[in-house]
Amino acid sequence: MDFHNEVRVGQHIYGVTAKGEPASEDQPATVAVEFTGADADGRVVAEGNLLITIDGLVDANAFLAQTLDGLAALHAPWATGRGRSRPRPPNAGRPWTEADGERLRERWLSSVGETASRLIGELGEEFGRTRGAVRAQLPRLGCDPDVPGRVLAAA
Repeated sequence: MDFHNEVRVGQHIYGVTAKGEPASEDQPATVAVEFTGADADGRVVAEGNLLITIDGLVDANAFLAQTLDGLAALHAPWATGRGRSRPRPPNAGRPWTEADGERLRERWLSSVGETASRLIGELGEEFGRTRGAVRAQLPRLGCDPDVPGRVLAAA
């Protein structure tokens, strides 16, 4: 049994190659697993080899998943598990209230001279929204999302 798979996760490409080895007189059947990961520039971010008996695959899978989840949580406290790199902000997906819209407009228009990117990040945290949600809401309020303090020109 030979197996190879490669997948992109975020900015990294991970690959796994597995090769089955039949049992011998003194050894049980095993799977040799090679794991690699690299960033967009080809720098290695993960690599390793495992030799697992066929009988131990299910338990090894559970152990490795639990261990890697724990390490990710320890070293990246915002990690919430597989498939999601960060928790959703508390108001993500909810409609904007009129009061929040007014407050967002006031904050944006009173922030002349600030950089749009930094301010959008701050407002996202303040309103419990994603950066994309803040940026999308600004034109609806008549604000230029690229220049803090500037209103959109009339069409």
